[in-house]
Amino acid sequence: MEREALITSPNYPDWKEPSPKEASLNNVLLARTEGPVHTLLAGLLVDREINLYHSYANAVSVRRLGYNDHGPVHARITTYNALKILRLLHEHGVPTSLEAEEVGSYEDSQVAVALGCFLHDIGMGVGRQAHEWHSITLADGFIGRYLELLYPGGDPRRVVLRTMAHEIIVGHMAVTRIHSVEAGTVLVADGTDMSKGRSRIPQLIDRDPVVGDMHRFSADAVTRVEIAPGERKPVRITVAMLNVTGLFQVEEVLMTKVKASPVLPHLEVCAVVGEEPPRFYLR
Repeated sequence: MEREALITSPNYPDWKEPSPKEASLNNVLLARTEGPVHTLLAGLLVDREINLYHSYANAVSVRRLGYNDHGPVHARITTYNALKILRLLHEHGVPTSLEAEEVGSYEDSQVAVALGCFLHDIGMGVGRQAHEWHSITLADGFIGRYLELLYPGGDPRRVVLRTMAHEIIVGHMAVTRIHSVEAGTVLVADGTDMSKGRSRIPQLIDRDPVVGDMHRFSADAVTRVEIAPGERKPVRITVAMLNVTGLFQVEEVLMTKVKASPVLPHLEVCAVVGEEPPRFYLR
């Protein structure tokens, strides 16, 4: 079987179709990528075992713990946003760490970003605390499998990209310090999944107030997150919201990750509350 045919084949005969939201995001990701990262995503997006890990992680996150979505949709949104941020940096002449260190290409960095980002939260199925380390344990087999398909024949880049995928996963909570552009891109992208409706499922669960409610209700105030070229820097992240409740997402979630990211010098961050002028946190 050809390599691309193998990587795009569902892993199980009882593969089920993705939800409409997942299918829409799959189409966007595949339409806007090419080369090795496109081949990688063509496999990851239809990998039933990974989907099961995502789905169970989401069940634990939402139903057991009362947090926001950490499942298949979150994985797709953050992967798309991470690749977009990486592309904007590339278009403005900012080299990735693999390029700067002369151990890989921009295309290799795309693979590392997509691989690490897509798998970064599957450890939520174990629990919230230190879930990034559980994600590494659960994800490493997939990382090895897909890198072997993309880089056959003992290609040394498999070692480099496996290591970087681990850095991306362990660094996405801004607890463990990271140093690469690739991991920093995913760290920021993880904080951008906050638009209205992403907290809807937890809010529908009938229960008494608990720690974490502010996170969900503030996310519901956010109407749009836009990632585009900045005026002074390569990337601007604009968070539009209905009211000031959404500022919690920017100040306590997104900016916490931005401040810990190696790509901070290349970012502009602003919030727009209703019709008010933008509030810049970084420019």
